[in-house]
Amino acid sequence: MFEKKQKLFVHADIARQILVAVDFAKKFNIDVVLVGGSDSYLFADLLKQNNIAVILNALHSLPTMQDDDIDQPFKTPAILQKAGVLFAINDNSDNARYRNLDFNAGTAAAFGLTKEQALAAITINPAKILGIDQQTGSIEKGKDANIIICEGDVLDMRSSVVTEAFIQGRKINLDNKQQQLYDRYKHRYGIN
Repeated sequence: MFEKKQKLFVHADIARQILVAVDFAKKFNIDVVLVGGSDSYLFADLLKQNNIAVILNALHSLPTMQDDDIDQPFKTPAILQKAGVLFAINDNSDNARYRNLDFNAGTAAAFGLTKEQALAAITINPAKILGIDQQTGSIEKGKDANIIICEGDVLDMRSSVVTEAFIQGRKINLDNKQQQLYDRYKHRYGIN
């Protein structure tokens, strides 16, 4: 870390924790990434000045503090984007198991990000934060071909239907228990 070959991932949500992480990064001259970052919108300019990236964990959650806007978690990505902070959107929900990641990005798009910025927050931005953007995170020659193909808008939970997926260029079988149950009972309920 002291040679800047690795980053320190610091779990910090509230203002006090974020300020301690920024001071720690400055004092020891190491690369720090904030994980969680609920209150990161309060320090967007400070994070940009110190080149500290943020991984937002709980976009679909209540605000951290009682006096925060009820939609503050949804607005935080746009505030970080406007300040020029490198950030990624994560879905650490135990129930969803990352399947709602694209819908979290869609929520951020509804609250100030463009769809391109929201998509970058779940593709190239995490790759940049992890230092693997030369291998993955965008569609370019020589990079891993990790691609999904869907009907509808991938960021919209109402219209997005993933039809195909490829990981490192290999097609993935998308059949699962939920799809089997859907196919089994769709005729009973008149769904075609």
